[in-house]
Amino acid sequence: MARVPQVREQIGAEQARTVETSENRITIRETLDGLGIHNPARRNIALVLFLMVWLTGWAFGEYFALSEILGGGNLVGSLFLLVWASFWTLGGLVAVRVLLWNLFGSERLFITEGMLVHSRGIGPFQRKRIHPLAEVDGFRANLKGDPAANAIPLGSIEYVAGGTARSFGVGMTREEAEASLAAIRRALPPDASGEE
Repeated sequence: MARVPQVREQIGAEQARTVETSENRITIRETLDGLGIHNPARRNIALVLFLMVWLTGWAFGEYFALSEILGGGNLVGSLFLLVWASFWTLGGLVAVRVLLWNLFGSERLFITEGMLVHSRGIGPFQRKRIHPLAEVDGFRANLKGDPAANAIPLGSIEYVAGGTARSFGVGMTREEAEASLAAIRRALPPDASGEE
């Protein structure tokens, strides 16, 4: 099992630097041990409220469909409800995942001890990818769309790890992506920074 490097905080202005963007949503922490970037999910209150109301109706629909299926009766009607309920259940699970991401989701990126660690998940359920820095390159900001026209920021940081394209920073603004990319380039060895 691969050891996950930990970023230890250092005391003193010369030893650690925290970068904050104008929205103070992401945290970029540069220490003597390396770099840590925390990107919490962008909270969309209207979406959260809508999904909570929708999931209440979804639960009633799920209950009534399952009670009709388990209650027996018309075989054709039960088969139709079984197919319908399976798609209904999948749709509800997707809605629950979106709701939980909006409430508790986060991404973290660490560069320390010769490794890049990228974790993404909801609450304590994080999926980690660990890559040696020798296998990581091509860091660049991906700023999609016109920021003035988009209500939801679409930026991210893209990179290549182990020959596979990866991204970090779901929903970053232009400022957040550029600040993160600058910190990543400072933390990487010169041959892996992705600069031309």
